[in-house]
Amino acid sequence: MVALVFGLALLQPEPLDFFRYGPYDGGVPKPDALLGYGPGERHTTYHDQDRVVRAIADGEKGRLKVIEYGKSTEGRPLRIVVCASPENLKRLDAIRSDAAKLANPVDGVDTAAIQKRMPAIVWINECIHGSETASFESAMWLLYNLGASRHPDIEGMLKDTVVIVNPAYNPDGHERHVVWYNSVATGSDDPNAFERRSPGIVYGRVNKYRFDMNRDRVAMSQDETRAEVAEFLRWNPQVYVDQHGQTSNYFFPPNPMAVNVNIGRNRLDKWTHLFGREIGKAFDAQGWLYFVKEEFDMYYAGYLDSWATLSGAIGMTYETDGGAFLRVRRDDGSLLTLRDGVEKHFVSAITTARAASAHRADLLRSFTDFKRSAVTGAHAGKFQRVVATADDPRTLVDLQTHLARHGVAATFAAKGFDLADAHDYWSDKTGSVPIPPNSLVIDMAQAQGPVAKAMLEPGSDFEPEFVKRQKERRKGVPEGEEYPGPDGSEFYDATGWSLIYAYGVRAWWSEHRPSFEAGPIPKAEVPRPPKAKVGWALRYSDEADILAIAEAMRQGVRVHQADRPLKVEGKTYAAGTFLVLKARQEDDPLERLAEIGRRFGVSFEAINGGFPDSDRYGPGSASNRPLKNPRIAVVFGSDSNPTDFGSLWYLMDRRFKLPFTPIRSSALEGDLTAYSAIVFPSGYSGRASDNLKRWMRAGGCAVVLGEPKWALGSDGLVSLEPKKLDGDVDDLPGSLFRAELDARSFLAYGYPVRDGKVELAIQVSGSTFFAPRKEGGSVLRVPSSGTNLLSGWAWDETEKQVAGTVWAHEQPFGQGRVVVFADDPTFRAMWNGQWKMLLNAMLLGPSP
Repeated sequence: MVALVFGLALLQPEPLDFFRYGPYDGGVPKPDALLGYGPGERHTTYHDQDRVVRAIADGEKGRLKVIEYGKSTEGRPLRIVVCASPENLKRLDAIRSDAAKLANPVDGVDTAAIQKRMPAIVWINECIHGSETASFESAMWLLYNLGASRHPDIEGMLKDTVVIVNPAYNPDGHERHVVWYNSVATGSDDPNAFERRSPGIVYGRVNKYRFDMNRDRVAMSQDETRAEVAEFLRWNPQVYVDQHGQTSNYFFPPNPMAVNVNIGRNRLDKWTHLFGREIGKAFDAQGWLYFVKEEFDMYYAGYLDSWATLSGAIGMTYETDGGAFLRVRRDDGSLLTLRDGVEKHFVSAITTARAASAHRADLLRSFTDFKRSAVTGAHAGKFQRVVATADDPRTLVDLQTHLARHGVAATFAAKGFDLADAHDYWSDKTGSVPIPPNSLVIDMAQAQGPVAKAMLEPGSDFEPEFVKRQKERRKGVPEGEEYPGPDGSEFYDATGWSLIYAYGVRAWWSEHRPSFEAGPIPKAEVPRPPKAKVGWALRYSDEADILAIAEAMRQGVRVHQADRPLKVEGKTYAAGTFLVLKARQEDDPLERLAEIGRRFGVSFEAINGGFPDSDRYGPGSASNRPLKNPRIAVVFGSDSNPTDFGSLWYLMDRRFKLPFTPIRSSALEGDLTAYSAIVFPSGYSGRASDNLKRWMRAGGCAVVLGEPKWALGSDGLVSLEPKKLDGDVDDLPGSLFRAELDARSFLAYGYPVRDGKVELAIQVSGSTFFAPRKEGGSVLRVPSSGTNLLSGWAWDETEKQVAGTVWAHEQPFGQGRVVVFADDPTFRAMWNGQWKMLLNAMLLGPSP
């Protein structure tokens, strides 16, 4: 037995020598000397990593340059370290200028000359998921070797490549994880050890607002995302590596299907095979196990690797099998350490940079060819232009700003023009469409054209082989069999996300790009509210309008809302218009309204007469309901069982700037009278208590954001039953469907109404779809007939299964109200077009 154990010990790979690239410059301090411990012996805090990174850079200023490119949400500096030969470091501005020219290879640019003189740019990203700690640790050892090594391999590599290292993409989440872990860790490999189960509220994978930032490159919502993308676009790297953990063995590309068609599947396959084989050789030399072409696809455009590849780089995700904990036992009993993960990320990063150096000329040609296809529009095929219109131009300005964060140019039309062969996003209609002035035009012929197409195009384009394989995995299994059952589908993330549908705007795409006159960004004049005899009206068509009203109520202004169209003084005010009636105020609100109008960019119109021009509804009608001053609570859950509150927290804090109180689940058994609305994010696992119901009957509004099972049934808040479906039902991987919102519902206020309906796109996921109640209240539904899939994957029977199902339901509950969303409208902060519904639920729902 002793001999067996001794033999197994001998089989363990020797620890990697992090000083393998000697000789080293003795003036550059070693990480272990600065930290007082070796690689992977404990988790390093952000402060200590920053101290090490800056000390190494100060010790080798001829090769390393630290650049701060932003701040994390909690205010920690975000940095990259640029590593280059002394000659290249001196000409970084020229290298960046050359890269920008290759990224936009217009006529007259001598790209061949640039390719000859320019080093390839390789970007190594560490620790986007804060609890995947191996890359955070390996960054220090990577930078030490790039700065201090005088080995011919490193020096030669740095002549042909500029290596950019981002040592901590997500410092806030990392700090949450390691501070907690270091406070309790003993290094035990026992799965029951206390250090193996951090409280749910810690969850270091995500940033402050609990966003998985490796899914944020569609919404571009987080500070860290926006800052890093802006820096990426300054450098235009040819290779982008995102280092992760923790998997059973190390993963590096090639990737499995599905791969987004806009990436350039053949190009990606060529280069990931090249880099993958080189890493495989390096790992084979160490005796390390790895896998390729499994699990980590590149279909969703919001990953770091997919977005980087859409931008011209060869984007790759590397996943290591070590990190988060100091020591764990694998399922087979073998020991896995944090150091193991550090070693593997170190080797894969060095190997990638060396391979890029060896293939510098071919990489630069490939990058230039990809970008040339982008700027000519050749990459996009027939999908050459998108034109979006909206009744309120503020929505289009928001969309333009969003696209600009991707580096995508979008231009407003000064005058109307005809768009031939216009393909309607919301129907199958094709033909000539008159485009009105102030429409937003996005052409695919631009440097970031592949990104633009991936973010905007309707429909989906999966590889035929992938489609065939998904359907074959379901065959040959008896209906209802659970074990062993059918093979699961191979979707890794959402399959539908088009920003046109996310914003809910009218749009067309065209096969041509006719000339048009570009105009300025539309800006509505915001006049000072005039004096009024009866009061003031604020039309509702943008979230800024309802947020301005929320601010007015916080400042003591009493507000009513028209539940019917009003026609007075030759003007028509739609249902949902906000009314500030002088007779209901304690004092004159004019100055407050003027300040609020200026701050929110909204216009209050004077009403000087109350007699209706026609019909019976005027400012004094009983149908105009008074609004309650908003006092919102959001259930964050408990330390061990938090809800998915992050995206709502972000929207409330940064987008809406709405005050709210985060409460624990236990608070729901206490005094709730201080709140007008209580919001339950998805992931809430409590119950509909008697205390909650009493508060609702007395006038409170409960808003349920996805995963509503706890709120349904005879003991819940509303009786919504799953639709009865024939046969087995497969999960939908986040697909977009057309839905219609009943204009009679207060949830529809602020939206353009056509034929009594508001048309919206909704994301449908999972396999439970709810049937409408015959008693009413099921106000947002997928139509019962027609083709309603807009984008993403659908099984053969999906259309039938989803038809007629409910996505949003609202109904009275005593003097209060319940609003239930089947899926979360705040999910990833992606669905701007749904946020007025959310605001209506929270701010208008409590009012009778």
